Amino acid sequence: MPRKPRLFVPGATYHVYCRVARGEFVFSEAEYSEVFIETLLDVRDRDDLSILAWCLMSNHYHVVMKTSSVPLWRSMARLQGKTAREHNRRRGVLGRLWQSRYRARLIDSNEYFMQVVAYVHLNPVAAGLVADPADYRLSGHREVIGHRPAFLLDAKDLLELFGTPDPAEMRAEYLSWLRVVAEERWFHRGLAELPWWRDAENGEEIANPHRRGGVETYDQRAHEAERLQLDLDDLLERFEQVTGVTAADLGSAKRGPELPNWRVDLTAIVVGKYGHRVCDVAKALKKNPGTVSRWLTTADRKLLQELPYRSHLDDLDRRIQCLKTPKVIK
Repeated sequence: MPRKPRLFVPGATYHVYCRVARGEFVFSEAEYSEVFIETLLDVRDRDDLSILAWCLMSNHYHVVMKTSSVPLWRSMARLQGKTAREHNRRRGVLGRLWQSRYRARLIDSNEYFMQVVAYVHLNPVAAGLVADPADYRLSGHREVIGHRPAFLLDAKDLLELFGTPDPAEMRAEYLSWLRVVAEERWFHRGLAELPWWRDAENGEEIANPHRRGGVETYDQRAHEAERLQLDLDDLLERFEQVTGVTAADLGSAKRGPELPNWRVDLTAIVVGKYGHRVCDVAKALKKNPGTVSRWLTTADRKLLQELPYRSHLDDLDRRIQCLKTPKVIK
């Protein structure tokens, strides 16, 4: 039975978490922790994420991130998929690395945001590994307090929450807040008892449906509207309406001056933003999956190397979303 699609709100902030299968201490080994961090950095840059807190423990991770228009599940598939493949390749093993698909919770108030940042960076303290989070290497805490250059974390955006223009005062306020959270009753409890998770009906629920009207972001900016989750046939029809390029043209052997670019754009939208599988796109266009995969690789490269390309895709996606009479996946 297919899994129920989960809510995605572009521009929202999420607490994302996942454990290693069987509780194995995979990330206690430096070579595997480095793979995870390098992959998270790559996904951040590809998908225009803002990382606001992170901590990698020996058998699980926590990340607080603000998304762009790229669906959260697309970013997480890249992060967990690439980490798992590299782990299995280096160890010469088969099978899954992760216990389950990631869990995520939309952080829908400034209060929750302040709490989750402290909770994530204090995770090694809660586990009894260190007394001071500055003594733990695999988290964003050192980046916040200036013990190492910020490379993964948006430390500047995070520190601006603490209400003073002076960096030293910001860090002092941040450290003071960590001490407050460390004394909270819920701090040492399980995930389901954390304030921003407590009212979830189940582990798959990303957002509280009863709070949708008053959602805030950590930077007090409005969220974008919820994205329509469109099936593949509808996406192809909408792509044709917006661009004038048919699925038959895209799947043909034609080599017109713009067709290669439209093929790359279609794949970036359908796979990258809506999460459809390469093999399904290939079947719909009557192309070899390897060909469609190459189109996606080209799109990923353009996203990294050509700054205007992301804006071009976002504009194309907005036009697709705005068309009337959508066929929404049930």
